[in-house]
Amino acid sequence: MKLKFLGTAAAEGIPALFCSCDTCKLSLELGGKNLRKRSSLLLDDKIMFDFNDALFYVHNYQLDLSKLEHLVITHSHSDHFNIFDLEYKLIWYTNPGNPPLNIYANEKALDRIYHTPEFSTWHKIGASELLNFHTVNRWKEFYIADYKITPLAANHITCYEGEESLIYVIEKDGKRFLYGLDSGFYEEKTWEYLKSHYFDLLILDSTIGFLEVEKPSNHMALSENVAVIETLKESGSIDENSIIISTHFSHNGKVVYDTSSKIYKEHGLIMSYDGMEVEI
Repeated sequence: MKLKFLGTAAAEGIPALFCSCDTCKLSLELGGKNLRKRSSLLLDDKIMFDFNDALFYVHNYQLDLSKLEHLVITHSHSDHFNIFDLEYKLIWYTNPGNPPLNIYANEKALDRIYHTPEFSTWHKIGASELLNFHTVNRWKEFYIADYKITPLAANHITCYEGEESLIYVIEKDGKRFLYGLDSGFYEEKTWEYLKSHYFDLLILDSTIGFLEVEKPSNHMALSENVAVIETLKESGSIDENSIIISTHFSHNGKVVYDTSSKIYKEHGLIMSYDGMEVEI
């Protein structure tokens, strides 16, 4: 499986949209890998995980998303599910003959679409033919072609009461990886699943970066990424052959790629950057 990290930041990006903190200033000055768009992942050019700065990705990476057939969403927050850009998949905005887009998300995330006023007009321009919505639930595996995908419980709260935010385990051809953002330290049932499987790759949320977590949070810090590694090494779920990647960075976590990646590496973690590719 080939993974391309399209974006690696939290919602506000780095530099953040309306910020001039030291982290944002330094990131802008250094440029390159220090500049981060909102987090999204492309798997084998076939499946996109989370949907946000898609137009930038098309321009910057020369992607042809007209061929994309599968979009997997973790939760309803707009930096992971920009529902309004789905309109540009419809008639008038694209050329005919492209395949429909299948969208897999939890019930509350899909409700965002169903209840937006614009949705009623989308059917007039091909929504029923070009957008297929699939509700997915925690612990209930589903398949996209040869990819087995298992939604696990994320430790993440949204403004939609009762929303069950998800992280995903993806398997194909004997390889397995975790797409683990947005989530704070995992709940017990998620730990039970992770401890009972071997992983070739972990992708961990590191939004909080170098800050310390004083209480349960929606996101993880570097210290919690390290705790995940220690826990899963002890259970045999990862070993020296496993690749561990941190992503979803916020400027509030005071991380700058050029100055922070060495620190992450010392803890056994690869600090992701926009455009990074990994194969397992």
